[in-house]
Amino acid sequence: MKSLNINRRLSNDAHSPLIDHLRSLRDQSIERFQFRSAIFFSDKILALTGMNAKDGLPLAYSIYLLRQYQRAAHLILANNLHMYDIKCRCLLVKCLIKNKKFKEAINLIDDWFRKESISKDEKLSPNHVTPLLIFKSEACEALDNRLDARQCLIQALEQDFRCYEAFYRITHHHLASKQEELELLSRLTCKNNIHKLGADENFFLEFLSFFYYIQLKKYDKPDKLILNPSFRIFEKNNDYLIALAQRHFYNFDSLQALEITSSVIEKDPLNFECLEIHLSCYLTLEKSIELFKLSQNLINFYPDHEITWFALGCYYHLIQKKEISRRYLEKAVTLNPIFAPAWILFGCSFSDDAEHDQVMAAYFKASHLMPGCHLPLLYIGVEYVRTDNHKLGEKFIMKALSIAPEDPIVLHELSVTAFHSNEYMKADRFLRQAIKIIHYPEIKDNKQCLSCSIEYEPLFNNMGHIQRKLGRNNDAVNYFQLSLTLLPNNPSTYASLGLVFCLLDKYAEAVDYLEQAYGMNRLSKRDDLIKLLEDALKYYPDYLKFSSSELAVSKVLPWSSSVFESKLDYVRRLTSEESSVSSAREIDKMNESYANKNGTIKRCDQSSSFLNDSNDQSLRI
Repeated sequence: MKSLNINRRLSNDAHSPLIDHLRSLRDQSIERFQFRSAIFFSDKILALTGMNAKDGLPLAYSIYLLRQYQRAAHLILANNLHMYDIKCRCLLVKCLIKNKKFKEAINLIDDWFRKESISKDEKLSPNHVTPLLIFKSEACEALDNRLDARQCLIQALEQDFRCYEAFYRITHHHLASKQEELELLSRLTCKNNIHKLGADENFFLEFLSFFYYIQLKKYDKPDKLILNPSFRIFEKNNDYLIALAQRHFYNFDSLQALEITSSVIEKDPLNFECLEIHLSCYLTLEKSIELFKLSQNLINFYPDHEITWFALGCYYHLIQKKEISRRYLEKAVTLNPIFAPAWILFGCSFSDDAEHDQVMAAYFKASHLMPGCHLPLLYIGVEYVRTDNHKLGEKFIMKALSIAPEDPIVLHELSVTAFHSNEYMKADRFLRQAIKIIHYPEIKDNKQCLSCSIEYEPLFNNMGHIQRKLGRNNDAVNYFQLSLTLLPNNPSTYASLGLVFCLLDKYAEAVDYLEQAYGMNRLSKRDDLIKLLEDALKYYPDYLKFSSSELAVSKVLPWSSSVFESKLDYVRRLTSEESSVSSAREIDKMNESYANKNGTIKRCDQSSSFLNDSNDQSLRI
């Protein structure tokens, strides 16, 4: 009877010392990550006080932290805790999402919002609405409803500009284009500036806007990240360094990007955001040993994370073991079906094996997962061009251009497509625009090109072919020579220069460049190059008689007529049969074949950033 009196006294007095002591022990257990102890004390508290939201939430939360999601959801639903406390609602939705009950979670959130919209007794504050919108976007994205997911995230930012989670999902999940991201950031900044804020609040708004800005897309055009002097204290901050590394990578400065990511990895070895760009640098620079070591470390620490198996897929893709690579990439997308970089690498892997249907399936999946990113659309267009479907390829590349109108690579691809369709003026217009965007001035001398990245060499090489087709042979020579300053030992460029000098009736220069092209490419024994060299040699003696070229004069002395005849006979013996095709057409074929070997310029974010030149379709003409 005495114990019954104690129970009656405890139940009537909610502030009894015992209950307060149990609550203190429960809170300490959660802080110490002793969740079973927290469950034990919470259960005893509820036995004394009866079920209530104040004490029921810590119990459900402790169960959630033990990853017993269904049990936590049942506790909340069975006692209707979600009807009385917004935190219980959020925890319930999170449990449903963890159990992959996405539709049920969305329905619950919609029902609550519908009730609140007609209720006049209680209004939800932004702190209550924002997490529910974040959870709804997560569920919508899992159901492949990316438009609704994006709308929920925008609403969450409008409710609370400080919600970095919402902005992170919009930018890193590619739910909006660069222009849409800028418009959203500008609108939210202006909306918050309307209110009269103090000096501290204004500085915080500038601080937040800056860190939001560096999260925006970096690969729509070449640019630099300028640090506001007020925020120089953050120049060693990981978020800033990762954004800086991404800009270097997308500007084709992979060595500088790798240096920055390595410094971040040294401080934070398992920073997933940094690891994505770090892997991309290893893949681009073909550092297979480092890539293998990193992937093995990830297996030890995160065997259930998609980036681990993506790293292994990158390694085997780099060493040309495509079947094994696809096996690991498949595991990555199984763990996270919306991990777009793995789908892009899937497509490139199939492209190397000329499996067109598989390539298109992978690229279309990536395009669906990244509606705000133009790269999958660009890859789709390039793949169609490779299969000689130029009109359909141009359609998708134009879609990519609508998302990233200032990306020189997209403009370059449009130029290639126009060239193959014999629209040379159109090709010239697109390529001039691309060269202008990379901050390269009009051609005046070769020295200007030295500051340009080597990855942009195909732009100048292809511009030389376009000028040749338009009959602007002197301009073609200038562009080919600029191409050589970026990629000096390219036999295709030497052969192209030899062809253009033949068209200019400068056979001494033509022979010189064609000899160098043949010397660099002896093992291939190309009939087209030998035929062109033979034709140039036929006209060479007559050219020496009438030319005042210093190059021609320098060749008169060592070349007697007998030596010339023997050299011409030697060239004739190099080929087993004569080509019946014109020299110009054969050189075009040679250039195209060489290009197919060397590949295109491509970029990918956490994305797609994960490809090197040997994996890509040809951009050369």
